[in-house]
Amino acid sequence: MAEAKAENIGVATHPGEKQAQRDAHFVYDYTRRRVPMPVVSYVAVADTPFENPGLENPAKKALDRLRDLIEPAAIAEEELNSASMQSLIRDNLAIINSEIHEARTPEAGVRQEVSLTMVIADARRAYIGHAGSCRVYLLHSERLYDLTPQSLTEIATTSSNPGDLSTDAMTLFPVNFEVAATEAPPLPAKGVFLGQETEAYLGYNEVDITPGDIIVLVTDGLWRTVSEEEMVENLLSAINVQRSSSQLVRLAFSRDASDNATMAAWQYIIGGDKKAIREPGAASKAARERIRTRATEGILLALLIVVLAGIFTVGFAFGWRISDTFRKPEKQKARHAAQARSEKTSKITQPSSSAPVIVPVAAKVAATATVKGRGVRMRSTADSSGSAVGMFKEGETVTILEDVIGADGKSWSKVKGFVSATGTGKRVELEGFVRSDFLIKQ
Repeated sequence: MAEAKAENIGVATHPGEKQAQRDAHFVYDYTRRRVPMPVVSYVAVADTPFENPGLENPAKKALDRLRDLIEPAAIAEEELNSASMQSLIRDNLAIINSEIHEARTPEAGVRQEVSLTMVIADARRAYIGHAGSCRVYLLHSERLYDLTPQSLTEIATTSSNPGDLSTDAMTLFPVNFEVAATEAPPLPAKGVFLGQETEAYLGYNEVDITPGDIIVLVTDGLWRTVSEEEMVENLLSAINVQRSSSQLVRLAFSRDASDNATMAAWQYIIGGDKKAIREPGAASKAARERIRTRATEGILLALLIVVLAGIFTVGFAFGWRISDTFRKPEKQKARHAAQARSEKTSKITQPSSSAPVIVPVAAKVAATATVKGRGVRMRSTADSSGSAVGMFKEGETVTILEDVIGADGKSWSKVKGFVSATGTGKRVELEGFVRSDFLIKQ
């Protein structure tokens, strides 16, 4: 099964500064086949969480085995439904988990464990299988959705308290923590990664797709360093998904060279529309046009303000001079009257002047706190709908300037600290508001 080369496909990877091959990927596009088939795309990425995976790359072995087990050409149209696809994906990921676990070598320091995320898409829906720390996103109508299936084990390995996780990330299928806490049985010995235990937690998800949508699969080396806002901006502005994949992987490597980073993207294009591929969708083109229009309107508004300010300044100056000419006699009379009153009151004994009393004001001691949770955003206002100005990394230290009650009725803290600025991704020191329950005060 040869991998198709098309301009609506984007793949990029970097092994990190240690040049260790720890990840793998493949992207297949079937929209240009002379003989149509029900499946239009087959995408997967895999990664191993350890720096020393052994002589062979377990991520590549897992994807090779996945291609042997699931052949898109063998999937009939009547099998493209939720029940059949969930069974197909889960059963084959379970087979791969068992084979990796049984093939673990006793060599010291070598652990054959794999994160794997895969997507099989037909003309209407995308079916997603997941195990480990990779992520899958959908860019639809200029908005990025995190479709990564979440399991109780993933939550437990991320934080001991599910409420500590940031809910700012936009997901189509959020986890109901209350139901999970009350209805879930005690967790058996299952692994988060494939090959970690005899059984693994296998996530499944599905979503409707339309032409123009972009499905993006990334390893943790990318999504931990590149924010979702930066992904959206790059995907909308790049000439195609291949250019976007290369740029985002380079950005991830520039911020953290110690980890490998991989991105695989597929844009849903019907019939190989070259115009839609060269200009990445009407949505991205419209977005760029709006940006240019807003920039032009901003410049014109600034020029108008400058002109009006100049006219007002000149008119005020000349008007003051003209009015002063007519009021001069009245001002002279008022001056003489003031002098006469001053002479009358000069005989009154004035109290001795004393030095002004300086009342010391106690300096407000700024408290510090540690950021709790991944993807915690700094917002411009104390409101969940306020615009995000930057993003913190988990464990970063901030200075609390004051505590306030936001417009949403929740407790917020005005803080100062270094964030990854929205739009540029640069680390800058800014002031803004963060939900108090995402901070651990010291």
